[in-house]
Amino acid sequence: MAFRRVWQFKEVVFDYSSNNSSTFQLYTDLPGGAMAARKGAGVTMASTSDGRKTLPIPLDGIEGTLYRPEIIPGATTVLRLYGGTIWVRPVGVYLDGSLSEKWTTQEMALGV
Repeated sequence: MAFRRVWQFKEVVFDYSSNNSSTFQLYTDLPGGAMAARKGAGVTMASTSDGRKTLPIPLDGIEGTLYRPEIIPGATTVLRLYGGTIWVRPVGVYLDGSLSEKWTTQEMALGV
């Protein structure tokens, strides 16, 4: 059996500075088993003309066993990424029916 732990993504927080806007996108493998963008057209990270900024981005409802965060700066953008945190929590295991996976227990005695 090929059990894979599934993670539920809660939030990503970036500490950055930028002279122009950038776009954040998160790719995961669920649903569907192939890496795909999960934030629609992406989330705009606004310019921080007054210095560093902390930007929390909610990721509620996004799950996966693999993930890839991506930040795409604009053509004339200078982006300084000082740090980032992705908050996740485990939600169990994922069984893929197309791979004929199944979950069974060991034999159990009914008791006498």
